[in-house]
Amino acid sequence: MGIFLLWSLFLLGLLTGPGASRAPMVVTGTLGGSVTLPLKLKDGQQVESISWVCRSVPGAIATVTLVEGGGPDTFHQAESRYWGRLSVVGPERSLQISHLSWADAGSYRVHINLRSSRVTHTREYSLHVYERLAQPRVTVSTRISGNGHCLIILTCVAESRGGAVTYSWTPLGPQTAVSHGGSVLSVTLRPRDSTLNFTCMVKNPVSNSSSLPILVPPSCTGPGILSGEESVGETVIGTLGKSATLPLEVPVGQEVEKVTWSSRGLVAILRPGPAGEPILVAGTQGPYNHRLSIPRHNYSLQISSLRLQDSGPYQAWITLHSPPINITKDFILHVYERLQEPKITVSSQIMKDGTCFITLICSLDQPGEDVQYSWDPRGQGAIVSHGGTTLSVSWRFGVSDNYHCTVKNPISQSSSSIPVRPLCSGSFLPCSLKKEFLLFLILGALQIK
Repeated sequence: MGIFLLWSLFLLGLLTGPGASRAPMVVTGTLGGSVTLPLKLKDGQQVESISWVCRSVPGAIATVTLVEGGGPDTFHQAESRYWGRLSVVGPERSLQISHLSWADAGSYRVHINLRSSRVTHTREYSLHVYERLAQPRVTVSTRISGNGHCLIILTCVAESRGGAVTYSWTPLGPQTAVSHGGSVLSVTLRPRDSTLNFTCMVKNPVSNSSSLPILVPPSCTGPGILSGEESVGETVIGTLGKSATLPLEVPVGQEVEKVTWSSRGLVAILRPGPAGEPILVAGTQGPYNHRLSIPRHNYSLQISSLRLQDSGPYQAWITLHSPPINITKDFILHVYERLQEPKITVSSQIMKDGTCFITLICSLDQPGEDVQYSWDPRGQGAIVSHGGTTLSVSWRFGVSDNYHCTVKNPISQSSSSIPVRPLCSGSFLPCSLKKEFLLFLILGALQIK
């Protein structure tokens, strides 16, 4: 066992000798700038030649041949995409790459050939290229939480193709929460809280940048609702065939670049026109064609000739010039049809001990959504079921002779009534009860005989 262990250590020493590769050295460069792949030679080494290799390019991209006796080196560049961008710097003959591009990122290797040895020493490098970060943009989305507090969501966006961007916010405290890798800051405020300023800072291995301060007031400037985890917006009610306006207020003193309205796709794009008045520069040619307009002096959107299909979520994306931020406002549009007079039908009626038990059903041909039903009078013992559409009552002579059903939605209401007295007279008995009554008469007649 001891001999086997010693033999294994001997083989491991051969594998990890001077000619074996080491772990790659990570080198970071800036897009368009220069980077140096450092080379460290040991004292006393008699170097004959140095070759630089890139894994994505066949053959050596550069070779340095050292003249014995201290003469000038011979530097050769291969015909490749690196041509004219390579040079040797310093007494160690490190390789410098200038005018870095995204394609330069990757693995590199240097081969060092010594005069006194046949072993080639190698070292590997991993080059990462990043671009300098521009000033990040912050999107502000305002919501109102279920407990009345204002929830403001700040989203920081750094335009970078190189990745490896880290985000941070200042200030942070018990009212804030960071998510999505640090790019999103949620701020919960109450009306009595003071106004706060937040700054987003972005950083990558070669640069850092900060956004302009974002002013966050203690109250939500744009109405919205946040219920649980589902986000909806300000509710707007419209009538079928009429017009509805999605109201949008731009912060005072802000210069608007454009406002983009969307709902399951693009609806319209608004831009400042002559004298700063908003104009419609683009709109869908689909379901909203010739039905969009802009109220004067603001960026609200008006939809005319409303259809039931227009109901749904809408979002306004405000892009500002100064400060360079985006603000989103959410809306929910509900389109309702005016209600017609409801119908009341009798589903059953039973006579017992002078009491008439009746079940009334109130219905609409096209009920639509959010319809509420109510009955009057209700009376003691009345039972309302099936979402308010069904009323079960026990009626006696002397009680109210009419029952009224009222239907209501957010834009209209209608009602109808039905007299009860005729329903509880013998002539209005259901067919089944008439048969029972006839059978009773026949049995009575047989008993008399």
